[in-house]
Amino acid sequence: MDRRQALSEGKGYMRITLVPFQGVDSQVVEWLMEDLVSRGVDVRHCAPLPLPDAADPLRGQYRAGPLLEVARGTDGDHVLGITDRDLYTDGLNFVFGVAEMPGKAVVFSTHRLAFGAGRERLRERLLKEVQHELGHTLGLPHCPEPRCVMHFSNSLDDTDHKEADLCARCRRRLSPEGRRLVGTSWKER
Repeated sequence: MDRRQALSEGKGYMRITLVPFQGVDSQVVEWLMEDLVSRGVDVRHCAPLPLPDAADPLRGQYRAGPLLEVARGTDGDHVLGITDRDLYTDGLNFVFGVAEMPGKAVVFSTHRLAFGAGRERLRERLLKEVQHELGHTLGLPHCPEPRCVMHFSNSLDDTDHKEADLCARCRRRLSPEGRRLVGTSWKER
């Protein structure tokens, strides 16, 4: 069965809607679409949405929760909200992204991922962050294996060190539904 037939029959392959928020570079959306499609993911995107009222002027950051709510309210099996604003959640100085676990919605920021990064490094970081947050939507917790995409990144060094794929243990932890959705989008190391 080829990919197109599998998609039309609802068998396998994750379906993702990219939701850029106002200000996101269109090149980032194009890169993500290309990289996810190359991994067997069915990707759609919508026009940029206005940012919700989430700014915290004292911190100079945005609360991630309201952006996640917008993503949650968008049609799609899995919805990735993308912003260029610096995000945080309660108890953390910053987050690269947050996701429902399990669930459908993700929001992540390009703001810190771009620090000190050329084009290729940024593109690698974006893919790793997306794969990490999608893993949470499929019920995967953080992994102690530093090279696994599900390893918690406390810094850009952590992100740069890990791969954009699941370790064998995390791959096995996916539910049957998670394995069906992932299809070929994650290879096992």
